[in-house]
Amino acid sequence: MKTFSRSVLGIVCLFFSLSASTHPHAFIDMKTKILVQEQQLIGFSMEWTLDEASSATVLYDMRQTRGDKQALQALVEEVMGNIVHEHYFSYLYDKAGKKIKYRSKPQNYGMKSNQNQVQYYFDFLLSQPRTLAKDELTLLTYDPTYYVAMYYDQENQSALDFSALPAHCQGRVIEPQVDAKIREYASSLDQTQRNEDDSLGVIFAQKVMLICE
Repeated sequence: MKTFSRSVLGIVCLFFSLSASTHPHAFIDMKTKILVQEQQLIGFSMEWTLDEASSATVLYDMRQTRGDKQALQALVEEVMGNIVHEHYFSYLYDKAGKKIKYRSKPQNYGMKSNQNQVQYYFDFLLSQPRTLAKDELTLLTYDPTYYVAMYYDQENQSALDFSALPAHCQGRVIEPQVDAKIREYASSLDQTQRNEDDSLGVIFAQKVMLICE
């Protein structure tokens, strides 16, 4: 895993079971809220919940701060710095397929524990607000190597919050249609694979569509 493990998971010491033998090796359950002001898209508010196995070492590190707010904040800053470096692992495209840029400084970010799981939360803003009129935007969030599966649980109605969208807009999620041979290939990769395939993540990524008339 080139991107996620060495920048984010590596930094926060997310070690996974040696018995894991196929991609993905870890899972992040995502929630996203669309941020809108004055009929303009300004950004996204995200919450990522790590699976229990991935959370274990992070929870240990959090406990080691022993209530030291400065030490905990240093850990948060390190994690967020690497998430920002990877453009929040999120890619937003306009109708023509052109990538839309973000600001490099996140807002309202932090890290917390929820029983046996770790949650990261943050807002990231577009470099320029985008008027939501006669437009179609696509947001994908994924680890390019598919070492970590990042997904929206569509059975959870709070996974995506489109409530801020204007009346002339609608949001929906499109599930990936992955060929059986690609799934077999992903299953053949073990967690020690050194020749990481950066093309897998996008194939398995859900698409969040924002469609405005």
